[in-house]
Amino acid sequence: MAHVSPVPRHNVATEAGKHSSRGRVLLALSAVALLVFTYAGAFRAIVHPWMELPDITGGVSGQTFLLLMFSLLHASYALGWRHTLVFFGITAVVSWAFEQVGVATGAIYGPYYYTDFLGFKLGHVPLLIPLAWFMMIYPSYVIANLIAQDRATGSPRRLTGILWLAFLSAMVMTAWDLVVDPFLSGAEVGAWVWTSGGPYFGIPVQNFIGWMLTTFTVYVLYRLYEARFPLMPEGGMTRLFALLPLLAYASIMISNMLSSGPDALHVIAPFVMGLPLVMALTRLMKMP
Repeated sequence: MAHVSPVPRHNVATEAGKHSSRGRVLLALSAVALLVFTYAGAFRAIVHPWMELPDITGGVSGQTFLLLMFSLLHASYALGWRHTLVFFGITAVVSWAFEQVGVATGAIYGPYYYTDFLGFKLGHVPLLIPLAWFMMIYPSYVIANLIAQDRATGSPRRLTGILWLAFLSAMVMTAWDLVVDPFLSGAEVGAWVWTSGGPYFGIPVQNFIGWMLTTFTVYVLYRLYEARFPLMPEGGMTRLFALLPLLAYASIMISNMLSSGPDALHVIAPFVMGLPLVMALTRLMKMP
């Protein structure tokens, strides 16, 4: 059976202990970013029927940057900054390349184009899009790890295990698109337009196949790297710290399901995103 060859591991605990102060700062900053994001997205959406609270983030772009900062900061603590940069770099390059080809040809996600809603474009793709991919790639990585391995980080050594975990991670990530796409591509927002429509709120089925392909590629490339080079976290991953990415996933689920998208998302979101979330929470309870 094919497998990825291991390399000698450093004393991770010793190295993490050297940077405990830096680790505490990373966790504190990530918690603040998540708290503000949760207020701007989930909490405001929940209380909206009774009161309208001010948006302090600047809408979709501001919320994207907040969740991106959370993912980068938390990943830097849990994976180490080198692994985080590699993970982010792979995500940004692969997602932009797939999106660029997708918009130009319609061959990956189906025929679509971006409007000016998301701001400056690099080629055919708004610069915000590769950032948005990573803001959810990382929480989905943690959720898949908890479901499959009862731990928040780390990848198996064997290639078959890497491919399976990459597939599971891609499923968790693509579940988000079932919720966010009807909202952002809908008539009220119009961040992108599906030119030929499709059976799922005007979205082609090919789009979700393209999402699986894109995220699977990202996860395979990163998990191969992670299996080859040992993680250098800033500290131990306790149950509370591992909970934060799950809260990020839950917050964006609530934010999107209570958005101005179709009312059916109120039912769809808790199942397509809620199921992996509940499974991960169940596994989380087994962590020491």
